[in-house]
Parts: sequence; structure tokens; C-alpha cells
Amino acid sequence: MTQDVDTFTMIDFVANVVKFWQIIIFVFGAYQFWASRRERLASDKVRNEQALTDSNYQAWQVVNSAQGKGGSGGRIDALANLVRNGQSLAGVNVDGAWLEGINLKGANLQHASFRNANLQGALLDGANLKHASFEGANLTAASLEGAYLQAVHVAGARMSAANLMKADLADLVGWRDIQSISYARINDIQRAPSGFRDWARTNGAEDAESQAAAPDDDHGYSTQFRAV
Repeated sequence: MTQDVDTFTMIDFVANVVKFWQIIIFVFGAYQFWASRRERLASDKVRNEQALTDSNYQAWQVVNSAQGKGGSGGRIDALANLVRNGQSLAGVNVDGAWLEGINLKGANLQHASFRNANLQGALLDGANLKHASFEGANLTAASLEGAYLQAVHVAGARMSAANLMKADLADLVGWRDIQSISYARINDIQRAPSGFRDWARTNGAEDAESQAAAPDDDHGYSTQFRAV
């Protein structure tokens, strides 16, 4: 009987030892998995940061190498990518560039130069354009809703059918020399220079008051306006 008890005790001891080592092996395996996962995440973070840095560097190379040249030169995608990556475009020079339909919503474009650039249909909603220059630029059908246009130079710009709703126009420079502003939307513009609203409406721009006073057929035409 005593021998049977000793046998059972030994079996129980061995079983406990086996369970103990199973737990040790499980804990060690879990630690190894956790440690390797941390290493993978850290490695992925470094790799992603490097990829972002490389992407921004390449984009700036495209923008800078094309400076002073006509055409797009890859700048539409390059500039849009920089904005998506959170890069500031303050002071960028794209004079004479063909940037039709570019998406620069919310971009920081303070002191940027777009002289004689083609920005037809561009999306500049909410962009910070303080002290930027659009002299001679084509902004036909561009959207600048809620954009900050303080002290922006616009002499010679074409702004027909542009969306200027809620844009801040404080200290707008050269507005009397805007080439065209017909059918531009000026609803709820902010801090416009004295006389700007009346001048714009006289030259064909639309706000809530002018739209309400216009015949239905005229208003319908204006909403369907497309620049050629």
C-alpha cells in the first residue's frame, strides 16, 4: 500500500513538473512573440518614416527642377502629394505652370507665387494664401471657398465662375484690374475691400442678393457656366 502511495506521489510530482515546464515554455513563447512584434512595429515605423521622407524629397525635386518652366512637369501630383503629407508650401514658386484641376485644399501657400499659372478648376478650399500672387493667373472655375486671401495680388487674373464663398479677402491687391469675374460666387465673402462687392456684381459676379433678383433662366445659365 505504501509503495502504491509513493508511486502515485511520484506520478503527481512528474505531472506537476511537466505542467510547470509547459507554462514556462508558453510564457517564453508569448514573450518571444511580443518582443518580435515590437521589433516588427518599430521596423515598420522607421521604414514608413523613411518612405515618407523619400517621397517628400522626390516631390520637392520635381517642383524645384521645374521652376520657371511652363507645362505641368509633374508638379500637379508632386504638390498634391506634399500637401497630403502635411508639408508646407509657403513661398513655393510655380509661375507659368499648368496646374489645371490641382487639389491643394487646406494647403499652407503663404507668399506662394502663381503668376500666369493655369489653375483652371483648381481646388484651393480653405488654403492659406496670405500674400500670395495670382497676377495674370487663370483661376476660371477654381474653388477658393473659405480660403484666406489676405493681401493677395490678383491683377490680371481670370476668375470667371470661381467659387469665392466665405473667402477672406482682406487687403486684396489689384482687384480692380481682375480680367474677368463673371459668374463668380461671392456669397458670404469676408472682409472684402470697400467697393469690391459692388464692383464684382457689376462685372457679373453673383451673391445671394443678385441671384434672387436675376430671372430664373439667367440664373440657370450662370450655374451651368463652363469656361473655354
